[in-house]
Amino acid sequence: MAKLSEVIEEDGEGPSNRVPKRQRAERAFDIQGSGQEESEEDEESEGEEASQGGGEEASEGAEESEGEEQLEESGAEQGEMIPHTAQDGSISITLADPEVLDCSICYEALSIPVFQCENGHIACSTCCMKIRNRCPSCSTPIVYSRCRAIEKVLESVKVSCQNTKYGCKEAFSYSVKQKHEKACSFAPCSCPISECYFEGSSENLSAHFGNVHKYSATRFVYDRLTAITFGVFEKSLILREKAGGSLFILHNKVETLGNVITLSRIGPSTEKGLFYELIVKSQADASTLRLQSFTKSTPKWVDNPESLGFLLVPSQFSSSSRQFKMDLRVCCFDRFSCYKRPSGS
Repeated sequence: MAKLSEVIEEDGEGPSNRVPKRQRAERAFDIQGSGQEESEEDEESEGEEASQGGGEEASEGAEESEGEEQLEESGAEQGEMIPHTAQDGSISITLADPEVLDCSICYEALSIPVFQCENGHIACSTCCMKIRNRCPSCSTPIVYSRCRAIEKVLESVKVSCQNTKYGCKEAFSYSVKQKHEKACSFAPCSCPISECYFEGSSENLSAHFGNVHKYSATRFVYDRLTAITFGVFEKSLILREKAGGSLFILHNKVETLGNVITLSRIGPSTEKGLFYELIVKSQADASTLRLQSFTKSTPKWVDNPESLGFLLVPSQFSSSSRQFKMDLRVCCFDRFSCYKRPSGS
């Protein structure tokens, strides 16, 4: 759905509208043709013509209304763009082909400035550089002429975020659609429990997990060390922060040299990473391994998430029961907040 905002100006020079356009045509006809006739006719004939004209106009109005309804019905059947005028003057339309406002090269929403070649093929400015300013359709130069008409359409069309059903209430120009949705804080996140199919914003996911899977995660508090026992062959461990309910996944991958351990966060991929510290102590001696890194967020649980750092733990660090004992600390703001408390707190 796209909302085309339209302003009707008093001087009659605004965007086209069927009712104002009809009124302007009638006024022009009155000035050019009817003035001479009125001077030659008497008041009685004028009254009769006015009476007859009123009946004809009413009849024409009814016929026009019926015609418009039939047009809208036929258009809806054929999948055409049918406008609906709201009280504020804006027009809500449905695009039968939403890709008409997308770049034919990258297939994303066109962003201003938009350029066109001599034959009218258009592309966004970013793609023009990628294709070395040559139209991929006809090989003519494409970067010297801007398509102002499409740019005006992109500025006028207002769309809702695709994450509306997850709580996002923003409406914005179509040209910034891609930029907004990549950074939208309401991007859907999936429950990390494999048997659960819940999907919602990170805030709703936290509430869902606390209500439905309350005992399926290890609880911890930001900025404090939390003792964790982790099986050597255990693939993952779900962690949940006590105050805010944010979800984290401790990943474990068995390799030839040992276990590769990383920490990720469940949330929109553009979410800012949090500093964390992971400490593993050997069960045989006093050896210690320490990892300091930042989390990366993923909207759902994955086997091999992207990570800014990992900790390789040799097999000799495990206990006789094939378990690792480690301490984890996650900072809620930055790395320095982790050291405001005593290390044992």
